This record gives sequence, structure tokens and C-alpha cells, in this order.
Amino acid sequence: MTFPDYSEARRPRPRRQFTVLLPVVRPPHMLPFAIKSVLAQTDTDFELCIVCDGAPQETAEVARTFAETDPRVHVFAFPKGQRHGELHRAAVLAGAASTFVAHIGDDDLWLSNHLSTLSGLLAEADFVSVPGFTVQPDGCLHAGPFGDLRQARYCRKMLKQRWNFFGPTEAAYRLDAYRRLPDGWSPAPEDLWSDLHMWRKFLRQPGIRVSSGCDLSTLKFATPDWAGNSLESRREANQALWAKLQDARLVETMRTEARRLLARAIKAQHLPGLILSDPLRYLPLLRLRLVFGGPVTQQK
Repeated sequence: MTFPDYSEARRPRPRRQFTVLLPVVRPPHMLPFAIKSVLAQTDTDFELCIVCDGAPQETAEVARTFAETDPRVHVFAFPKGQRHGELHRAAVLAGAASTFVAHIGDDDLWLSNHLSTLSGLLAEADFVSVPGFTVQPDGCLHAGPFGDLRQARYCRKMLKQRWNFFGPTEAAYRLDAYRRLPDGWSPAPEDLWSDLHMWRKFLRQPGIRVSSGCDLSTLKFATPDWAGNSLESRREANQALWAKLQDARLVETMRTEARRLLARAIKAQHLPGLILSDPLRYLPLLRLRLVFGGPVTQQK
């Protein structure tokens, strides 16, 4: 197997509190909004590493426009790697000098409190998760499946079954804990999700300290949920939602309602995904026409 030149990725970079990995493989329709949501964090001590895994040239060009104006942004363009380009991520982390590592998908958004939420959790843990909330094309916001790394039964389920309750956008870890692993990011077996393959490496470590938060800090546009929509319609949805998230009162309402729901889920020990569809109790959170102007219906 031929490996790309990783010398630039592995070159030591300035020390930061966070290294944020943003892998991308497709055209840059949603990429600018993911980048903007990282740059808008209240915790500003981070580097954003955009990892192009065989992405079109235009994607790298869009990413470099942000790097030209913000020295915290780094762009690494690689040919398409095995599986999801996990080895590219490992190479970029080899050059990091940060304390913590976070991830974001190119089609996802962070609320401005995300890194501060993660740093609070990581103050006393090595590997953490926050709740996942997915934006649906029909105008609903879904939460779940729910889990808690502090409860051993969830960790056992992740280790023994093909089951996961958070993806990279909702995860973070200490860089020193990552470097203590026998093996870092690497291609997963064909029958296993890339993120679960990585999470199992942490969970198998003796003495690993884990934690899960209960605050809304991410919004995910899961690709399977949006498979029937064109990239252009997805871009429009991300753009409109990002614009609405500049309303601090709306964001605080969303966070408050999410905390109430998650507290109820924790009490009930609820495992299946929660569908937030009660318009009376959760209207500010659920009616996404208040957030991005209504459901997206354009087809490919």
C-alpha cells in the first residue's frame, strides 16, 4: 500500500488548547458553515485542521480562503485514503501540540458553547461525549439514541454490539490519552463504523476516564436523513439555520428545552431515539420553520 506524503501534516504546530479535525470528501456546499461555527466559538484557543480526503480541488480552495484570513486554520489536501481517510487524521494529530481533540463533520454545526462544554468535561476525563441532535428535512429535530459513558452498561454495549450513540461531532478526547493508545485512527473493518472502531480503542484502555454531558451544543445533518436532497438544497438549509443561530435568544431557548428533555430521558433511562414532536411543550425547539424557514423538500 502506498501512503501519501504526511511530512507537512506531522510537522509540529503551535500549542493550542484544542485541535479540531474537520474531514471532508465531497464538494464544499456545506463546508463554509461548519467552519464558521468553529470560528465562532467562545473558547478561541484552538486550531482547525481541515482534512481533505480526496475532496475536489474546489473544496480545498474554499477551505484555504479561511486559512488566508485566520492563522488557526490549516488545510491538508490528501488523495482519497482507505475507508474514510482515518490515516490522514492520524497524521494530522501527529503534528498537534494541543491538550484536547474535537471533531466536526463538514455538514454539521456547533453552537458557540461547544468547545467550552467539552473543556469542562475533559477537565476530569479522557474521553467524552455530548448529546446528539439531528436536523431532519421534514422540519423536526431528533435526539438519540441516548447513552451515558459514565454508566458501564453503555460502554459494554458499544464494545460487544454494533451499537453507538454518538459520532465524531459529539466526541472529544485528551491528546495524551489518544497517544497512549496502542493504535490511533486507522481504517475500520468493512462491517464496522469508523467512529465506533475508534471509540472501542479508548474504552478498552485500562483506567480510561470517561464522561458524558447533557447540554445541547451541536446540530447534525446526518447524511442518511438527507439522502433524498440535493447538495444545493442541503447548502440552503445549512445556510439558513446558521443565520438563525445568530439569534442568541433562540439558541438559549433551544438549549433550555433540550436540557429539560434530556433530564427526563436520563430519569427514564430511555434507550431508543427520542422524537421531539410535541408542539406544545417543545415548539421553540422543534418547529424548524422558526429556525431555518421550513422543511427542505427539493429532490436530487
